[in-house]
Amino acid sequence: MKNALLILIMSTTLLCCTSKQDESVLLFNTISFKLNNGEEVVEIDTKKKEIFNSYFDKNDVQIPLFRCIKSDSYLIFVGIPYNTSIKELTDYNLIYTLNQTYFEGDSANYFYKTYSNEKDQITIYTRNFSNNLVYVLTVTNSAALSDSLFNIKELSSRFKP
Repeated sequence: MKNALLILIMSTTLLCCTSKQDESVLLFNTISFKLNNGEEVVEIDTKKKEIFNSYFDKNDVQIPLFRCIKSDSYLIFVGIPYNTSIKELTDYNLIYTLNQTYFEGDSANYFYKTYSNEKDQITIYTRNFSNNLVYVLTVTNSAALSDSLFNIKELSSRFKP
């Protein structure tokens, strides 16, 4: 009886300790960005910085890369813009010649843009949290994946206050 009780207690403890928690990346204050299954935060190496920075003219906009999230089929870059506003970022055009395929936003709280070219689907979602901006840039080569994972509803729901 003692052994059965001990095994039951150990099993319960093990199950409670190994249950998967909702993984997320803390951005600032209490704001975090939820990770989906198969995503991991990776080190920001030189190659990832080059990919992210290749979309911007550094003289025009200041968006330091804060986190990089990787999956098998896409990259998510999270930047924390400063010395700028939603309006200025909305008006900013990426360096690459991309076809803007969608825009939604207002001038104070958020904007959402999608771009495409022959091989890449780019999504940008920027949001204002109490005068703190978060800039999310996603890159994938799958239009279907971009439409399902990086639509405005999905991206906005990944932020947790």
